[in-house]
Amino acid sequence: MHLYSKSIIAFLIFLALFCLCSTAWSQAIDKASVSGKVSSASGEALAGVTVVVKGTQVGITTDQNGQFSLSGISPGNYVLTASFLGFETQEKAIELKPLQNLQVDFSLKERTFEIEGVEVIGKSATTQVNEQAYTVTAVSTKELLNSTSDAKEVLNRVSGVRVLEEGGLGSRASFSLNGFSGDQVKFFLDGLPMDNFSSSLSLSDIPVNTIERIEVYKGVVPVWLGTDALGGAVNIITNKKDNFLDASYSVGSFNTHRLSLNGAYTNPTNGFTFRGSGNYNYSDNNYKVWVPIVRNSNVVDSAEVERFHDRYRSGTLMLETGWTGRRYADNLLFGVIASGNDQQVQTGATMGTVYGGIMRNNTSVVPTFKYSKDDLFADGLSVSLNAAFNYTQGEVIDTLSGVTYNWLGEATRIPGSRDGEQSRTFTTLDDTDFNSQFNAGYTINPQHSLALNYSVSHFRRETFDSENPEKIENQFPKTLNKQVAGFAYKFDPSEKWTTTLFGKLYLLRAETSKEFDFGGETRRMDAFEVHKQNVGYGVASSYFLLPTLQFRASYEHTYRLPEPAEIFGDGLFINPNPDLGPEQSDNFNIGAAYGFKLAQDHQFDLGSSFIYRESKDLIHQNVRVASPVTTYGNLSDVRTLGVEGSLKYQWRELLHLGGSATFQDITDQADSLYNDYSGWVRNFNKGFRQPNKPYLFANANAGLTFKDVVAPASTLGINYYYNFVESYFLSWAQNGSKNGKVAIPRQASHNLEISLSLADGRYNIAAECRNLTDARLYDKFYLQKPGRAFYLKLRYVL
Repeated sequence: MHLYSKSIIAFLIFLALFCLCSTAWSQAIDKASVSGKVSSASGEALAGVTVVVKGTQVGITTDQNGQFSLSGISPGNYVLTASFLGFETQEKAIELKPLQNLQVDFSLKERTFEIEGVEVIGKSATTQVNEQAYTVTAVSTKELLNSTSDAKEVLNRVSGVRVLEEGGLGSRASFSLNGFSGDQVKFFLDGLPMDNFSSSLSLSDIPVNTIERIEVYKGVVPVWLGTDALGGAVNIITNKKDNFLDASYSVGSFNTHRLSLNGAYTNPTNGFTFRGSGNYNYSDNNYKVWVPIVRNSNVVDSAEVERFHDRYRSGTLMLETGWTGRRYADNLLFGVIASGNDQQVQTGATMGTVYGGIMRNNTSVVPTFKYSKDDLFADGLSVSLNAAFNYTQGEVIDTLSGVTYNWLGEATRIPGSRDGEQSRTFTTLDDTDFNSQFNAGYTINPQHSLALNYSVSHFRRETFDSENPEKIENQFPKTLNKQVAGFAYKFDPSEKWTTTLFGKLYLLRAETSKEFDFGGETRRMDAFEVHKQNVGYGVASSYFLLPTLQFRASYEHTYRLPEPAEIFGDGLFINPNPDLGPEQSDNFNIGAAYGFKLAQDHQFDLGSSFIYRESKDLIHQNVRVASPVTTYGNLSDVRTLGVEGSLKYQWRELLHLGGSATFQDITDQADSLYNDYSGWVRNFNKGFRQPNKPYLFANANAGLTFKDVVAPASTLGINYYYNFVESYFLSWAQNGSKNGKVAIPRQASHNLEISLSLADGRYNIAAECRNLTDARLYDKFYLQKPGRAFYLKLRYVL
């Protein structure tokens, strides 16, 4: 770590010297330059756009962020041209003065045209992501900005994705992607790992207005993300427009209020930029649930009652400032993320126990640094560095003594008891986490390129329980150090075919405590340390059989290192497991995507993929129906077979239909299991599906869009969303009698949304009804989700 810190300092010093030298050199000559950004009319960055100074040999193509920079131009009057296949060419007259660095931005309008019956359209950033060799789905939020959706709602509409929730707004969620769930799938915010971010930066806390698009990598994860993901990764790309203001407020059922404010300013002359976003979320979450009523430890009735101790509120502020489009940096940005939340806890891992006083609080401050530059020192050499220091303080409060509650909110007093509702505690968790990612790429020629990534994470937790200050396990350090290094070689023999080979090195060191010699005279709590080193590798390839028919295949031998909550617990409902080891998996993905048009106005897009995975030591959350507490353990051998498919249809700009379905068969394949008491024993779960995971689910949507029907420059939209989940078992299917097995029932939900935009989208209003039929919906560990709910959203865009 010390050597790494010195390398960072040396790099920044070198960068500063380079900038000074560049400035001195530019002042010594009488040349000017012009730079800027090219985007589509909807605001998406366009890569590969040709920008030329008309009548000269000076020209360049935009990078992946839509940025361009032309230098060494003699002062004078010129015409700057931006052209891109599928978009209207745009020209701008410019005047360059000596030593001037002029900022010029382009916004290109899409157009379609036919060449001998073949229609050609431009490719947005979302389309380019979808055409990578990796099995990836990129979802643009362009059509969702007026909805009350958040990141969670957007992801739930992606094939192969299922977000399992524990309740209403702010509840914990488990992300499932093609059979992998939880931390097996890694999350990033603009490429920055979100592993140890505060719970106030969860998927449900990020409003759709903050997001430009979401990239979902299924299976093989690109080296540049620098992660130890086992089953995929999700990269949330925030709004990158240069100048804008987007403000929205929504109100809805269960006293829910959500406020979002996003904006950016970029100086066209010197590239200075300032971006900011803030959001606030509040809900009482007092929706009705169907539950047993317990008195004196006996079930006396079942009834539909309101949740009474489930309020949630959170706030987040993200600020970023620096320079873009400079000679020394495409992006040089300094930022800070501040967030906080407090949450009343109604239940544990299941609804078998109800609480009336337990609380969770979190505050987090995250300074960030981002640097990137294409063609640094040499053409084709690109580097980037992202770093963040995360300080989070969490509180777990269970100090209500001698009281238990039932679902009617009735309190039962226990005379003389000082026990809390779960385990009397006032625990403070001080977490610090430093993580950074360095990427370097070099394009040797159009057919050959190399990429290098090195990421490091250092996590430390200090725990103090004021109700039990002498608690022995809190006296030991809890640290987790992870390093991942990756190298990739990309071979592009033609425009149709691309292949990437890669390798990764994983290093893990953890320090914690462990109980030794349980049940013996030498029983004790002592320090425990873990060291792991693993090597992964893989290949991803893509081939376009036709211009709109793509085949993709990938294989990866990969590892996923345990996360802090899995090893150290969460101080309340998750018990620690210091013996938890890394999980590994061999992943195979085969997929195809095809888009075509019929009679010019009918656009079809089809996609499908097959998944085969063999996982060893899979980290699995164990749950018992009657217990609010869970723990993580390793399943020695798990196999996943899955298939998913999606279909989209659009008629002009008026009608769109879509849907996706996923089937995943996740079974335990181990012949025997090992425990500390009996040694190796037969595994009676072999061949059975892993419990508490949906195996068959689907979604569908339909929408109508009407232009200029209410007023000139207005848009009226009507959208319908359907979600289906087949019944699945809460615990292992072979346990219990035929009629006594606990299963989460088959469920279907319907959402309806109506929106109106005026003045070309400046003024917007939307109304939404979720769970239209008021169905009983359940998710993770048979936890009931909200019933029918109504929401109203107002949005202003400048």
